[in-house]
Amino acid sequence: MHPIFRLVTNRFTLDWQRATATDPPVVPGIATRAGRCQLTVHDPTLQWLPTTTRSGVPPAQAADPAVTLGPPLFERTDYQLYVRAHSDDDRLTLQHRDPALLQGLTTQEHGRVVHGTINFRGQIGRSRFSVLLNGRVVLDIEVEVFPTKLDYETDYHEIMHDVQSITVGLAYEYLRSTYQMGRAVAGHRPSRLEWFILIEALFEELEQAFHRIARQPTRGLIRQEQPGRIERLRRIDSRIRAQIRRGQGQGAHVTVGDLQVRQRLQQRPPHWTLDTLEHRWLRSQLLAVQRSLSQLALAQQPSSVAHRATTLGARHQAALTAIANLQRRVTRLLSLEPLAAAQGDPPAGFASLQLTAAPGYREAYRLLLRLQSSLRLEGDWLQLSVKDLEVLYEYWVYLTLVQTLQTEFGPPLKWDALFQLAQSRLSVQLRAGHQQQVTFAAGPRRKIHVVYNPQFQNPDAMLIPQKPDILVRLEEDGWPILHLVADAKYRLDASPEYRRQFGSYGPPRDALNELHRYRDAILEVEAGATPSAVAKRSVVQAVALFPLGSDTNDAFRAGRLWQSLQRLGVGAIPLLPGNKSLLQEWLLGAVRLGGWGMADRAIVHVAEQRAAQWRAAAAQPVWVGVLRSPGGEAHWEWIQRQGCYYLPWAKTQPRQLGVTQIAFYFPQGGRQSPGVRYVADVEGLDIIEREAIDTPWPARRSGPMVLYRLTAFRPCQPIVPWVAGDFMPPQGRWSTRLALQRARSVNELALETEAEWRLLEWLRAQGHTFQLQAGPTRTLTATTPRGRVWFTLASHQIRYEGL
Repeated sequence: MHPIFRLVTNRFTLDWQRATATDPPVVPGIATRAGRCQLTVHDPTLQWLPTTTRSGVPPAQAADPAVTLGPPLFERTDYQLYVRAHSDDDRLTLQHRDPALLQGLTTQEHGRVVHGTINFRGQIGRSRFSVLLNGRVVLDIEVEVFPTKLDYETDYHEIMHDVQSITVGLAYEYLRSTYQMGRAVAGHRPSRLEWFILIEALFEELEQAFHRIARQPTRGLIRQEQPGRIERLRRIDSRIRAQIRRGQGQGAHVTVGDLQVRQRLQQRPPHWTLDTLEHRWLRSQLLAVQRSLSQLALAQQPSSVAHRATTLGARHQAALTAIANLQRRVTRLLSLEPLAAAQGDPPAGFASLQLTAAPGYREAYRLLLRLQSSLRLEGDWLQLSVKDLEVLYEYWVYLTLVQTLQTEFGPPLKWDALFQLAQSRLSVQLRAGHQQQVTFAAGPRRKIHVVYNPQFQNPDAMLIPQKPDILVRLEEDGWPILHLVADAKYRLDASPEYRRQFGSYGPPRDALNELHRYRDAILEVEAGATPSAVAKRSVVQAVALFPLGSDTNDAFRAGRLWQSLQRLGVGAIPLLPGNKSLLQEWLLGAVRLGGWGMADRAIVHVAEQRAAQWRAAAAQPVWVGVLRSPGGEAHWEWIQRQGCYYLPWAKTQPRQLGVTQIAFYFPQGGRQSPGVRYVADVEGLDIIEREAIDTPWPARRSGPMVLYRLTAFRPCQPIVPWVAGDFMPPQGRWSTRLALQRARSVNELALETEAEWRLLEWLRAQGHTFQLQAGPTRTLTATTPRGRVWFTLASHQIRYEGL
């Protein structure tokens, strides 16, 4: 344990310690700041004892509440808290706005002791704890939590500013363990979360204003018709004269001068009333607040019967309690006499001098209008809980990728699709999936999409759904869809062994493993493919983006995490507001490539690559020539010396003009054992008469010959007769480069097509015993690549006859 601070008073002792002896690792280049420990005393009987200590503060000032300095606290660090009341009769409680933060604490000795673990997770900013003795707050302790992977003053605030530029409510949360200071500003319509934060912060002032109105309301005068005795008339108007003239009224007639008048006439005396337009406006605003709170409470309720049966989380329950409390307080305000007397709605756009100037009215008017404001950080009035740092970093990474592509290709095709939001309860998030997609036109036949949190769950393509953070989707005519995956990882491994392995700081190993999984597990079936089509990988590269400053970029380039991006298609890139150069280099370098360039970067499966090589080799004809007997040594020496080989020209064998290699079979009787021992490449060919070829042996036949000019003579894998009947025809044999690379027996040289080799492998895998029998040479075409070899099994024969 490492002591952070120890607060000793005449009533209790509080010890705050770090669970580890050393500070959490802080990335180099991050400026360190003094911490905060602000003490606010609410009980005048509380006295500080000289044994109070704060790390980094001189002992003489440690017990001074006016000193706000204290040790810095850090994110994702376990702290041990121990509070003990000195008196056996005192009951001690620790309170915090976020109930989830205190779930690791335990109360013992009948409430005299509170102890346990506190971890702020990914929360950054100030945090306030209250110490209660016997139910009364006696001390508030405000501390400050700092990040370990980015600079608090520059990187963090720039990330917050960029995320707020999308929409202000996106940066905030309700009920978190820390807060930042902010303010309300006129601007766009506030989100549900912003509105609730404001109403909760302003409601106490609003109550004070309405209670002042109730104590000293401003009444209005109204006139209402009612029967009155004529002797009480104070003013005779046209309505009274008309009643007298017509003989209207109630009661007996009495003589007034020369007139006969009823005893009671309809009069309109003035009355004081609270049903004024000002009170109607205030009541309508409170009713709107009440409706919004009801809608908010309904949205907070679990959405299904199964969820209703589960226990609500501490934060969720606290939010429901806060909403219900505000609803009760609004109901009490509506029952105040001036508002209860108000009936009806005010005119649209109503305003009056009384609302803006009269005591109580002007405060209520100002506060109610303030509820239409949005929130901003960088203030000093409002405590705003902010999303966890890893969520903010993920949002900022998405925004940075969009901005990087925007500098290259201009604004996206649809601005309204830039950032679509989803509001869930008291939270605002970026909408995940392909609905959250920004599209850029990268040319007349090319588009680039940036997708936030896409989900791949095609059951025909993968067993387990895959959900990377961000996807860059490349669409180009003539090419299948290609993907770049970017995962935002606000985690850093700075251990010495990690740096020895990768040459730099970087994301944890499990994050790198996720990238390998995305690269290999995200499979897609091309549009229009048959139901039996095989799904194929579409991710070319996958990268983890993590917070690290630019002062390490030179060393990072030399490390494995950067270099493996091109070699393996998986790697990592440091990214912070002051370090975007490597991301721009990677992302723009990738999207500037065409389909061919992206294909060159794709990691090919070894089996797929070998199959492609063999398919290409199956299309390249090879002639296996038998050297002259005996032994073939003299013939072989002449071929090497002259650098050529000739073959009778046959118009029925167009393969003679497409030969790429000549293989040489040594017959029996020489120093070499029988078999194919050497191969040479065909550099060119001529068709000439046999008489024009000077050889040490006499010609066996006349006529035109195909004379191959050879180069690169070299030994090859021996291909020999293995069993009886496994022999080379004396005139030689047509084959392909595929057979020359794969054959180990002479008869296997007759397997010229890919399908024949597939059949051979399948029969061997099934454990069948068979023999190969080469049939007559056939003319191969691309549309009907028929085989010439019979596979003879115990009971039947098989030959490939094409598609």
